[in-house]
Amino acid sequence: MQNYLKSVASGLLAIATATSALAQEDPVQPQTLFTNVHVFDGVNETRIENANVLVEGNLIKTVSGVSIDAPSATVIDGGGRTLMPGLIDMHSHLGVQMPGMLAVEGAHWEEIAANTVIAAERWLMDGFTTVRDAGGMSGKGVKKLVDNGSLPGPRIYPSGAILSQTSGHGDLRMLGMRNPGLSGVMDSNMERLDISHAIDGRAAVLAATRRNLKQGATQIKIMGGGGVATEYDPWHSSGYTLDEIKAAVEAASDYGTYVMSHLNQSESIQRALEAGVISIEHGFAIDGETMQMLVDKGAFLSTQLTGTSEELFKLPSLTAENLRKLDIAREDMKNYFDIVNQYKPKQVFAIDAVLTNHIQADQQRAHEIWLFVHHFGNHAFLKAATSTAGELLQMTGDLNPYPLGPVGVIAEGAYADILLVDGNPLEDASVLGANELWYDAPPREGVDGIDLIMKDGVIFKNTLE
Repeated sequence: MQNYLKSVASGLLAIATATSALAQEDPVQPQTLFTNVHVFDGVNETRIENANVLVEGNLIKTVSGVSIDAPSATVIDGGGRTLMPGLIDMHSHLGVQMPGMLAVEGAHWEEIAANTVIAAERWLMDGFTTVRDAGGMSGKGVKKLVDNGSLPGPRIYPSGAILSQTSGHGDLRMLGMRNPGLSGVMDSNMERLDISHAIDGRAAVLAATRRNLKQGATQIKIMGGGGVATEYDPWHSSGYTLDEIKAAVEAASDYGTYVMSHLNQSESIQRALEAGVISIEHGFAIDGETMQMLVDKGAFLSTQLTGTSEELFKLPSLTAENLRKLDIAREDMKNYFDIVNQYKPKQVFAIDAVLTNHIQADQQRAHEIWLFVHHFGNHAFLKAATSTAGELLQMTGDLNPYPLGPVGVIAEGAYADILLVDGNPLEDASVLGANELWYDAPPREGVDGIDLIMKDGVIFKNTLE
């Protein structure tokens, strides 16, 4: 009897062990096989002709110039189209797609949230499968719902609240609003909703940076100098002191990530680079010495070129003071393109559509692509909007919310963020929506030249069937 019981127990143990092993095995992942495509991999200047790409689950499994054996895969015949990585916008403000500061200050949080949801879908349907939000999203709301599949939208790398010194580019309070650092009273909607905080001094910068990280920020955004679209920060002004910038960099570094900073003047850019900032946003008034410093430190340049466009004067939300500053800024920008072309920094594609309505944001995305191609060429744009952007996103380290593989490339092990484009974007960027017109461009829904959009292995648009 004892031997029998031992035998039964041994058998039950074997069954339990086998069941446990089976339970630990990964479930069968669905496969999608793209055939008859020409691949722009996000890096090289020539396409891989007549290729095949196999997606398994949410990752790219195989990229091959010969046929791939995948009998259980759903097959999509590309018909000679270009297969390329989803586009990446490295300076978005999904949370403040509203016409002007007053509109945001007067809005209920539900209206801001709803506008964010609308913006997220429109970015995705224009082929942007990833965005780095440059301020205004905490990472706990819309991003969470996008990631779990409840809402359509791109991958989001949130920065949390914009951090600015008092009277800096991120101090968006009206004159009658109190400074909570002085009065303890928070009047501003922007501050209550963690869109932007005006904070001063090392201790306050440390506290605000750590709060952003707690709220889900994957990198930190600070305002290091003056800008155009705000009232109380002179265009020529520098922002935080060296010690304040170092505080943000140190706190971010302790979490394994980095700081990006709004900057234009060379003095401000040098201060930020010295403090350890690695992503320079805008940089319109940069000189050659400072650009060389940026290149030597391996930093990235993230500039929205619509800031150089004559069309910018038509932006409805600009005030008389904004327009006055824009006139000054345009004079300072005159050497920008020559300097970039001479020193060739690592560029990432940035749109910076902010304080505008959804149709105007659509128009700006298209015009931004056209401007980048016009000044730097098709390949430079495509790299900036794919692999180079993906390289910078990887610098979020262990805070990277998408750690399984890189984005911005078509390669084995990369995330399956894929566009099928009817044409060759290395020769004609209009297939990705590029448009020389900005505000005069007609309203549209998506981009006609993009026939398929896949993000994370899920197809969100397919006009091939």
